[in-house]
Amino acid sequence: MKKITTFIVLFLASIAVWAQGPNGTGTYYQSAHGKKGAELKTAMFEIIKNPSVIDYDSLWTAYNTSDARTMEGVDYPFIWDMYSGISRYPLYTYPHGTGAGNTEGVKGIQREHSMPKKWFNPTDASASGTKSYGDVRPMYSDLTHLIPTDAVCNNNRSDLCYGEITAEYVDWWSAENFCAKSKVNGCSTPGWAEQAENPAKTRVFEPNDAYKGDLARIYFYMATCYEPGYFSWIPVRDADKKKTGEQGLLTENHCGTWKSDMFNRGDDDAYQPFAPWALDMLMRWAKNDPVSDKERARNEAIWQFQGNRNPFVDYPGLEEYIWGDKKGEAFSYAEGGEAVVEPKSNNCELALNKTTLGVDWSANENLCNYWERKPITFEKDGITFTFSYGMEGKNLYADETGIRLYNYNTLMMKAHNNEITKVEFTVTDKNHDNKFLVASVGDMTDNVWTGSAKEVIFASNYVSSTKSGGVSKHYYIGVSNANITVADPTGIEQITQPERVIDTHTYNIMGICVDGQTLKPGIYIINGKKKVVK
Repeated sequence: MKKITTFIVLFLASIAVWAQGPNGTGTYYQSAHGKKGAELKTAMFEIIKNPSVIDYDSLWTAYNTSDARTMEGVDYPFIWDMYSGISRYPLYTYPHGTGAGNTEGVKGIQREHSMPKKWFNPTDASASGTKSYGDVRPMYSDLTHLIPTDAVCNNNRSDLCYGEITAEYVDWWSAENFCAKSKVNGCSTPGWAEQAENPAKTRVFEPNDAYKGDLARIYFYMATCYEPGYFSWIPVRDADKKKTGEQGLLTENHCGTWKSDMFNRGDDDAYQPFAPWALDMLMRWAKNDPVSDKERARNEAIWQFQGNRNPFVDYPGLEEYIWGDKKGEAFSYAEGGEAVVEPKSNNCELALNKTTLGVDWSANENLCNYWERKPITFEKDGITFTFSYGMEGKNLYADETGIRLYNYNTLMMKAHNNEITKVEFTVTDKNHDNKFLVASVGDMTDNVWTGSAKEVIFASNYVSSTKSGGVSKHYYIGVSNANITVADPTGIEQITQPERVIDTHTYNIMGICVDGQTLKPGIYIINGKKKVVK
């Protein structure tokens, strides 16, 4: 019986199903499988964190794809505006500021932080330097929450909280009463007055019902993507507070201390940072305004631009499994999906080149197109490797000899189990004497990293580009090989196939001998072979 049971265990492992997630996501969400509540939220954070956001000025071009709209009776594609019911600004076919609909101000379209940048609490900026919202990255230019909006509507929204307003308290309507701003102390949202520090001065902005669910899911994304532990870049300044460079850092700071009445001020709760009234309202909005085709299309575009997704769009109702009535239920990343047994992480040596990465960028001299930014991810010996543009990176390069780490590019190594303890890099070249490798955790000395971490992110330090003839020279460090050591790398001992024993009995998948003449539907083992009875 022991031999039969061992065989069945090996058999079941051999037929493990790699379930597929929704919207073509494959196994993207598989590590969240079986998680509940706070553990599920953190698992989602681990999946979507560190987005390779584009730089702030590139948002204008991104909107051409992420927020394009066509409509019967309008003979040109235009920007999809969630704050106005009448705006028909054309796509940005000209550089920002020179074409129709491109001018910010009292007319045109603006880049709206649906999670206002004034709420960011820029704790990551250098204490000795002047803090700015741009220092709080990557959330400053995260396309998921940066939506294009009519400037008049955006200026009226300002940095007000979202809320709900009764008609008698409306101070301003957008065209056709599409969205509204309240009078002073005009919010009817339950709990608002108790939450606000000064209720006599509070005002809120209420979006249209058609997009309340969209905005709620954006807020759920932001609260999830920016738990503690994201890789960011902070400015390095000299004694005169002049910026001299930037430093990559895996920081415990995050935007959980959002400066807003929609959040529990002073309560740095990574699991549930929202004020009770705000969470109740957002959960209601998400339920009453289900995920739309518009959101799915936008999610796909953002996946291409910055390499991460909004799981609350891919899984309608996910918020219920994290904060709501289903938080005690296990999450399944695919309907009927099997729990995936991850391979054991072992020592390995990896050649870093375009063959390993499986790319061919020869058409543009091995520089990946800026607008095709989805990270390259692959597995070896139980370790996941991800080569990414990183935050606001400009170039991504690989040829037959190696890869290059330009400013902001990242190379992440994540062990499925055990800890990575050492990584030795072979550095082939660099085009600036001050370029060197840095790591998110641990110690980096002479291209050798030591530490103990399940995940470590490598980059090259930031060095400002110089211009010759008006063209920037992008500095990099070239790497061709990595030798990775993990703790307890011995793995599972090799199992020797026992001498086959002829056994004509019939066993179910639990290893129990059953009557082979009266089999119910299921999977059985007969003489060491699988038989499916339907």
